[in-house]
Amino acid sequence: MSRIAFVCAGLAWLCAAANPVAASQLPVSSRAEGEAQIAAAPGEAGHYLAYADWLESHGELQECAAVLEAGCRAAAGPAPVLLQLAAVYQRLGKLPRAEAMAREALVLLPELPEAHVRMGDVYLALGWTQSALECYETAVRLGPGQSLPRVQLVAGLLEAGTTAAAEDRCLEFIAESPEDPRLWLALGQVFEKQDKLREAFTTYGQVLGLDPASAEAYARQGRLFCRFGQFSSAADACRKSLQLDEGNLVAHAYLGIACSYLGEGEQARHHAQIAEAGGLNMTAVWKKLN
Repeated sequence: MSRIAFVCAGLAWLCAAANPVAASQLPVSSRAEGEAQIAAAPGEAGHYLAYADWLESHGELQECAAVLEAGCRAAAGPAPVLLQLAAVYQRLGKLPRAEAMAREALVLLPELPEAHVRMGDVYLALGWTQSALECYETAVRLGPGQSLPRVQLVAGLLEAGTTAAAEDRCLEFIAESPEDPRLWLALGQVFEKQDKLREAFTTYGQVLGLDPASAEAYARQGRLFCRFGQFSSAADACRKSLQLDEGNLVAHAYLGIACSYLGEGEQARHHAQIAEAGGLNMTAVWKKLN
């Protein structure tokens, strides 16, 4: 396949990614259905992605990786499968393998911003901050106006400890796209990193003005309410977050903390256990309950 054809395939996949049904061809609702779709059309990358999504949503990451590995070998135009596999290996903590998959996707689609973002994410997880920033900058250049490369660049700058640079770039992006809630959410996180808590709280309110269904903004407000000592308001904000996204770990964590201060021990334990299973440190709740 020519370089132009690869780029066109990548752009088509990126557009489809905004539409989950288009990206997956047909939704998968069971293991048997996922296997049947792949068997019927083993060259269709979307079938592997759809089945992998179902497996990942059920916590079957190892099997998810195996399905995507098969897709990399059998699918026509495997770049989107490689990118998803890199993300899964990153979640599994297999960072060298994640790097190899992301690098292979980049060879296939060097002009696709998403491929550079994925490579940057892997580099950031490896602790190679400068390499990650270079990838994010390339993605921003290749995808002018796209939200994801900009947000990840700001996150990378924060990870590098350059909070002033992160704020400057985020404000620059917001000036160009003032209606993008993801950029405002990133700015709130920059303010939190600088301990500008009131500014962060106001910024999360701006996010909700643009996107009332932002579970992360509600969760972050709940976190700040806890820091302000307003535990009833924190619990309300975290519950709103979980109504929108029942898996939001920040909301579970700070709802657990809020409930521990409100004397709701059973609820505190429940949400703290979920957050802890997701990798968050919930010592504050256990100390409070004991």
